[in-house]
Amino acid sequence: MKEKVTILCCCGAGICTSNYLKEEIEDRIKQEGLKNVKIVLCRVSDVDEAISGADLLVTTVEMKATYSIPMIRALGIMLDDKAAKKALDQIVDEVKKIMQE
Repeated sequence: MKEKVTILCCCGAGICTSNYLKEEIEDRIKQEGLKNVKIVLCRVSDVDEAISGADLLVTTVEMKATYSIPMIRALGIMLDDKAAKKALDQIVDEVKKIMQE
């Protein structure tokens, strides 16, 4: 069982959108009662160097690269409530799955 999960959130500039993602994910993680989830922000251009130690990659941009950790494209969080719920459900499910490893 994994004690701590690190989520890497990335967007084009690593500022606005990834911060919004972080806040939305933190709120949902808290609602789910999940503990020990750390969220790290970065630009998409910095993912290769930032991914070390991450358990899950959440991005709002299309990425051609593949990584050894799960990747969720969560642009839906920015669109509407239904799409946001779907993306956040997917993130929470993946975090729970990682915690069981």
